[in-house]
Amino acid sequence: MQTYLITGANRGIGLEMTRQALDLGLRVIATCRNPSDASELSALKGALDVHALDVTDDASTRALVKALGTVKLDVLVNNAGYMASDQSIEDMDYDQWMTSFAVNAIAPWRVSVAFAHRLEASSCARIATVSSQMGSLERAGSDRVAYRSSKAAANMVMRTLALEWKPRGITVCMLHPGWVKTDMGGSHAALEPAESASGLLQVIDGLTLEDSGSFLDHAGKTMPW
Repeated sequence: MQTYLITGANRGIGLEMTRQALDLGLRVIATCRNPSDASELSALKGALDVHALDVTDDASTRALVKALGTVKLDVLVNNAGYMASDQSIEDMDYDQWMTSFAVNAIAPWRVSVAFAHRLEASSCARIATVSSQMGSLERAGSDRVAYRSSKAAANMVMRTLALEWKPRGITVCMLHPGWVKTDMGGSHAALEPAESASGLLQVIDGLTLEDSGSFLDHAGKTMPW
């Protein structure tokens, strides 16, 4: 049985990925900041362990590493994300911009580094960071600058890990989930969470070291940088 660690698993794409992974017979270690408030996540059936994790906090990350003991991980999904509400050129909330970088760009690095040794124990270790086409320089727009810039940074730091860790047998990729009907994507988005999550899990399942450093969408299509 493969073991997945999914961050930000209490809602949206993370919750749906957890649900579908359990249905596939996978073991899932699902994390969120406040498990006591994650009733929908906790109610899922299957090989599920729910743990507290604040991805922006070193102590929280170290505590999770300790709590999991010697468990082997096959897949880490860096799904936890943040979109600032005030991001216009004329009215930028700089604290939210900093939070965007802390959650979207620095946290995937932090969590990946913390669990690298657990991934090395797998014969097919994969790290998938949920990014966005809004982080693509070729798709640059004038809105949501905090989100766009933090996702572009996430792509770069993950590609750095891909180069560093390929010799260690760890595949690292960035995944665009599509425009999904979540709290972040809004009600007018094109995809239901179930469709996005299904595609992401299929892409992750098929990843090999040859794919390391790639930026792919939920259908496996290569995204522009």
